[in-house]
Amino acid sequence: MKLLTITWYKLKMMMGDRLFFAAMIILPLFITIAAGYALRYEKLNMIPVAVVNEDKSSDSSLLLDRISAKEGLDVKPVGRAEAITLLDGNKVEQIFIIKAGFEERIKNGDKKELIDIVSSPSSYSSEFTSEVVAGEVIRLVTGNMAAVWVADEYKKLGKAMDEGLMDEIKAYNDSLWEPKPPMTILYKERQGGGVKTVERAPPPAAAATSSGVIVAFIVFYILFSSGWLVEERTNGTVKRLAVGPNALLLSYAGSILALLAAGMLQIILFSVIDRLLFGVELFPGAFSYLLFFAYLLAVISISLFLSSVLKTQAQLQTGAPVLALITGFSGGCFWNFVEMPERTRLISMFTPQGWVLSGIKSLMTDPSDLVSLMAPLMVLSVIALIFLPSSYIIIRRTLKTN
Repeated sequence: MKLLTITWYKLKMMMGDRLFFAAMIILPLFITIAAGYALRYEKLNMIPVAVVNEDKSSDSSLLLDRISAKEGLDVKPVGRAEAITLLDGNKVEQIFIIKAGFEERIKNGDKKELIDIVSSPSSYSSEFTSEVVAGEVIRLVTGNMAAVWVADEYKKLGKAMDEGLMDEIKAYNDSLWEPKPPMTILYKERQGGGVKTVERAPPPAAAATSSGVIVAFIVFYILFSSGWLVEERTNGTVKRLAVGPNALLLSYAGSILALLAAGMLQIILFSVIDRLLFGVELFPGAFSYLLFFAYLLAVISISLFLSSVLKTQAQLQTGAPVLALITGFSGGCFWNFVEMPERTRLISMFTPQGWVLSGIKSLMTDPSDLVSLMAPLMVLSVIALIFLPSSYIIIRRTLKTN
């Protein structure tokens, strides 16, 4: 009962600075958006494109259907004006305009300027989508060329060729593309000295970056909120607590629980705001909160250790931002940690942020994969088991020395 009372008292003290607590949620959101990641426009591994069909022919409709069926493309059939509006609003990355006379020009053997393409300057996928659409156009062109060539051969023999045979030739040409086209691209990811086929799609870049930012700001918040220890040492509160039976231990444990509660509240609120405003599920599955619980314990243990070593509040206020920034950058919090180079990833493993982001990456791919979480959970737990007792022992020894 005493522990809960102390925890509640400490939590009220921490939450008394509501402006600081709100800033630790609002600032990560602003940084995420300012970094260029419009979360509301990012669909899970889908490239949004607009297609304007100005020909309205059977061939142009067939092309639109085939593009729409492509995996990874989110095709929006719209008019020209609406397509421009979508591109200006960053809701699509490209516009494909099937020009009037598309079918007629294909039948006449004209293969140039069949489609106009307008791309966003910030698009990373424009070349890929252009090749996808070009492949389907080539499919239509080759079918028509085959039919024309057969018709010419019939003409040389003095025989007439009916429309049904033309359709049969085009159908045979299409059959050569099924179930797979004549040429495909196999995407593989090189790791170490071998080659590994990527079976799962990576998590969205925006979600990955947003996760890294909140992980970094948790360190800021915990480091500054744990300044109670330095303050209580300087004003003599810790000495008075040492007189009562287990009073110092209860105060220490209550502070840990209060920091845990405040940190989890920060994470939950940030996740809820991301989901409501941008429609992004930042931390999928219950295991993600288990991972953050271990991360908070590790960060709290480090912050309490610093508070037990540092002599004044000024030293803590000076050292906390430096430590948070160095470990944040080293841990990969301020860029897309999913695509982190191997050397940088190894450096990040020397920080709690690197381990928690490694666990988040696994959960974004498979929220039920508990096995991949075992290493991050163990490392973060070991950090807490080392620094929490160490900081308490240092406090006790300091009191005895004084």
